[in-house]
Amino acid sequence: MSLLLLAGSLLITVVCYLLGLPFFFLFLFIPLLPYFGRGPVRMKRCPVCGWETAGREDFCPWDGSRLTPADGQGDD
Repeated sequence: MSLLLLAGSLLITVVCYLLGLPFFFLFLFIPLLPYFGRGPVRMKRCPVCGWETAGREDFCPWDGSRLTPADGQGDD
């Protein structure tokens, strides 16, 4: 897997260099890649204690209640 990532990185670097693109600036955006393609954040709230999360949890870790969508948001 590491060799595949290295080969892909080298290929992108060479293509950008041949096209005359400042490929150095490409590396400034790499930390942002996980955020691309994500939909809107859906907050969930515990109806008992008010604990909120944007994660995948379905139950409150404090009291075990089922989480409900926060105000004004549709159900998953």
